[in-house]
Amino acid sequence: MSSKKVLKFGGTSVANPERIRNAASIILSAAKKERVVVVVSAFNGITNSLLECARQAELGKKEFQSGYIQIADLHMSVLKELHNGKPPKQVVADLQALLSELHDTLQGIFLLRHSSPRALDLTASFGERCSAMIIASFLQRTHPACFVDSRELVKTDDQFTHAVVQFEKTNHAIQSCFSKIFKVFRKQFIPVVTGFIGSTDDGLTTTIGRNGSDYTAAIFGAALGATEIQIWTDVDGIMSADPRTVPSAFVVPNMSYEEAMELSYFGAKVLHASSIAPAVAKHIPILIKNTLNPAAEGTRISHEVDKWEGVAKGITSVDDCTLLTLRGMSMVGVPGIAERLFRALASHRVNVILISQASSEHTICFAVNTTDAAEAKKAVHQEFHFELQSKLTSLDEKPAQTIVAIVGDGMKGTPGVSGKVFQALGRNHVNISAIAQGASERNISFVIDESQKILALNVIHEAFFEPRKKLGVVLIGPGNIGGTLLKQIHQQQNYLRSEGFDVRVCGIYDIGKAVFSSKGIDLKQWKEVLSNSSKHMNYSEFLLNIAKLQLTNGVIVDCTASPEIVDLYEDFVKLNMHIVTPNKRANVLPWARYKRLTELMKIRQKMFFYEANVGAGLPIISTLQDLIASGDQIVKIEGMFSGTLSHLFNHFDGSMPFSALVEDALKLGYTEPDPREDLSGNDVARKLLILARQIGLQMDMSDIKVENLVPQPLRSGSFSKEFFKKYAKYDGAMKKRLESAHANNSVLRYVAVLEGKKASAGILEVPRSHMLASTKGSDNIIAFTTQRYSKTPLVVQGPGAGADVTAGGVFSDLLKLLHYLPH
Repeated sequence: MSSKKVLKFGGTSVANPERIRNAASIILSAAKKERVVVVVSAFNGITNSLLECARQAELGKKEFQSGYIQIADLHMSVLKELHNGKPPKQVVADLQALLSELHDTLQGIFLLRHSSPRALDLTASFGERCSAMIIASFLQRTHPACFVDSRELVKTDDQFTHAVVQFEKTNHAIQSCFSKIFKVFRKQFIPVVTGFIGSTDDGLTTTIGRNGSDYTAAIFGAALGATEIQIWTDVDGIMSADPRTVPSAFVVPNMSYEEAMELSYFGAKVLHASSIAPAVAKHIPILIKNTLNPAAEGTRISHEVDKWEGVAKGITSVDDCTLLTLRGMSMVGVPGIAERLFRALASHRVNVILISQASSEHTICFAVNTTDAAEAKKAVHQEFHFELQSKLTSLDEKPAQTIVAIVGDGMKGTPGVSGKVFQALGRNHVNISAIAQGASERNISFVIDESQKILALNVIHEAFFEPRKKLGVVLIGPGNIGGTLLKQIHQQQNYLRSEGFDVRVCGIYDIGKAVFSSKGIDLKQWKEVLSNSSKHMNYSEFLLNIAKLQLTNGVIVDCTASPEIVDLYEDFVKLNMHIVTPNKRANVLPWARYKRLTELMKIRQKMFFYEANVGAGLPIISTLQDLIASGDQIVKIEGMFSGTLSHLFNHFDGSMPFSALVEDALKLGYTEPDPREDLSGNDVARKLLILARQIGLQMDMSDIKVENLVPQPLRSGSFSKEFFKKYAKYDGAMKKRLESAHANNSVLRYVAVLEGKKASAGILEVPRSHMLASTKGSDNIIAFTTQRYSKTPLVVQGPGAGADVTAGGVFSDLLKLLHYLPH
């Protein structure tokens, strides 16, 4: 039972009586097995409240009195609640004495109108002194415990607010005190030590920096030769990233001291880099645990190198930075420039977070906290006064920057890590202002615009930590096809995960109403969620909400036939979104706009999939693209591209007038609400134009000769059932064409043909032996005659319409996109 553990509880872990009870349970459980030393912080937020009281008192504002009363009442109420309304009289007296001392300190600041660093340290110390006293009294109800004021043991210099620990004196004092405690009380006794504070040789109270309670735990652990230091917080351990910005972040089970210190230096909140130094020196493992979830394994930090499949352990960021760049040809080849710069910055107490120097020696970049930027510029202007005045050198400033760091021992000696980082950022158009890598190779850090921080962190986390490719879907038009697609995505989730894909629908937009969620919308009840959404938005607001999602891999799925949505495609691409759509209108834009869109997609490295543009779910476009990619030459494309017209002519045998067939088809749902759209042949022409552009022809709709089956007098005006009476007057002409075909042992079909540079769509007489005569129902059939398929065309045939097959084609495009995306 000679082993010892130091258990430190942060402010959030003892934020209220319930959490203090949780902490006490953890302490008492540990005390049954071995000796424990407990280090506590002030209750959550108390240190800030104390310093605010001091600030108010310094300004001569009597409001410090109300702040003091709140602090005093809080501590008294916690003490009473922990003791069921009957705390020991001596503890009440001791706490009241402490609070009276706090009041006297604040009153002194108020009278002097001055709050020196020394007075601030004394003021701040009351948080830990009160919390340690209260927790010790609660433990003492069931187990021997006592309050230990660390000011009597932790000896420091007099640099108030960030005092330096004098370890020789401190270690001797701790060892001497605790040897007596453990000798007298043996293992049953629990010392409760104040974190964060110490004292000078003259007995003046000091603080050892914010996050100082972690430091206190490490100091006591090292001095006592502890077997483990436990830091109890309100998180399950050190996360691979901040879960507030990276939802997929997870707890890292093991980490080296060096990895933990690198992450702490660059902004990770769980530990402070300097605070674990004493434990590192003695190779004492540090365990990060959650008071609210003690069963969680937490993160173990030690000198042992664990087996870890990835090269990185975590990513973190330092926000609110300014990047300063000293540049000039006068610096090239001149020795000592960097030394002059950093000596000047050090003399002005400017903390430099990141340094990057070009190999040409023409520039030196360094990043500082924005609060230090003015002092940094002052230091540079003083040191390089001559060079700047003569304009041989310039100093550039870039505010609102964030430093992102990726850390891991496995990065050392592993080729391609930097490339992986910057390729991932480049694909997502994250602009990098400066880059630095430590000599240890366990850290790559870079500077970016603050506005791109969330995107950058998610991009890097996905590239290094996530086993599945992620895809965020924003669906426009959840109607017949869109709703069916959502159903298919929901039904196929298990398959997608088994293939290594994480597909989430993060946005749904329908006629101005929208719902967004970066974590994904529940597809079991998307209709209810959309119906209940209060977000009615115009297109500008819609684009803004897509940008806010900050998707690393995002895709717009346009299931509308809207030209207005197509007008937004360039905006979607600029928002880093891929596009998948059955909407044909983008691919039949006037040539100049079409070319501009496709060129933008190439520049931005965005994918555009539109298999369902022609033939719904049939592999028509992909077949054509594969033929071209393999080097085949397209000679002729012909076929029946319209399910509606296919149905009409497959059933037009003379037994029923053509107009009656069209009316029946409308009732059966085979036509558009206005059947003139199908009869016009425009839809067939659009599909033929799409295929023509696939083989490199610079064509527009006006280049296609289209036979419109609606007589000129019936083409204008709104559609009504009266149309069929008027259309019946033209049945005779259609009947004559049918009789002519039959006389030639042929049938009528509405056929699109592309041969050479000529394109047409219209009614043809097709011999009964021809493949186009063999279609049934509403089938589409497309034949490719090529150099390789010159004698017998390559034929694709099947259902060319319907929500299920069209949605299936769109879903197939999503799968293609997932396979194209880099892991």
